Amino acid sequence: MTTKLQNYRFIERGYDYTFRFYPNGTVTIFDNATNATIRPKELSGAPLDFFAKKKIQFIKNKLIEANRSAAG
Repeated sequence: MTTKLQNYRFIERGYDYTFRFYPNGTVTIFDNATNATIRPKELSGAPLDFFAKKKIQFIKNKLIEANRSAAG
């Protein structure tokens, strides 16, 4: 399984967010302008699209790694 913390930064249209994906599947989103934590349900528009794509990518990678581990 992935043991690395994955960080992605989204800067666009007045948003500056850092998305931190943990190996256990949880995510923390930081608003870099205010140092506030954002919940995924508070996202909309481009930041929500970015989050959804990264979450899908994260899940795919976890599935690929699990398949490799099971294969031997």
